[in-house]
Amino acid sequence: AMSLTAHIGIFLTVMLSYPTTLLVESYYEDQCIKCCRGLRGQEGSSGLPSPNGEREHFGHTTVKGEKGDKGEMGLRGLPGEKGDIGPAGPKGSRGKKGTKGECGLPGPAGDKGDMGLKGPIGKQSQGARGPKGDQPSRIAFTVTRSEPLGPVPQKTPVTFDKIHLNLGDSFDVYSSHFICKVNGTYLFTVHMLSMENHTAYGWIMLNNDHQMAFHGDAQARHGTGSNTIILRLSRDDHVWVQLNENSAVLNHFSSFSGHILFED
Repeated sequence: AMSLTAHIGIFLTVMLSYPTTLLVESYYEDQCIKCCRGLRGQEGSSGLPSPNGEREHFGHTTVKGEKGDKGEMGLRGLPGEKGDIGPAGPKGSRGKKGTKGECGLPGPAGDKGDMGLKGPIGKQSQGARGPKGDQPSRIAFTVTRSEPLGPVPQKTPVTFDKIHLNLGDSFDVYSSHFICKVNGTYLFTVHMLSMENHTAYGWIMLNNDHQMAFHGDAQARHGTGSNTIILRLSRDDHVWVQLNENSAVLNHFSSFSGHILFED
């Protein structure tokens, strides 16, 4: 049986061989035939498949070899450069409250606080009055010279022979040194008036150390040199006055004084 495709091919061949007018007529006749055509016949069975051709050879098949042993680990590479800091992440949720830690050691003492306000006066005690306490040591002296001194050829201690006050007997009249008998803080003052056209230049000495200088200039005819010092002394410390070389002083216009401020 001829297939539907073969019928269509024959029809197209015939139609192309006719003139245009005939083609039109043939078209209408075909339409009529289609309207009057009967039912389609049963489809025939498929033909037998053609035999396969020989497969072309492309080369020999290579047999897969066995898997090799694992190689040794290679050397570690150099570290890469540090990357940029990433953006801050979102704030995490608050964790659970931890267990209370052990009490730490006490910290160092803080600075002393400011003095508080003065409190109200308390009630007078009815107890018996206590015994009178010890009186602080009373030490004070003032001495002057009755004779001029100088000009001296070298460094020379100034001696004082007129005693105005020697309370507590701490000024030694033989050496003209103040010799400490009570540990404490003392104040000393020296005043020197130079001879005419001479300089009065010297020092307040503590033992063998220079403590405070005084200077009276000769350009004013009679130069005045004076100074004051506060010293903390221990028992047997010596305080005295010394003139420098070529200095000269008058008599009772020159003085040396001192007294205790408070005991240690």
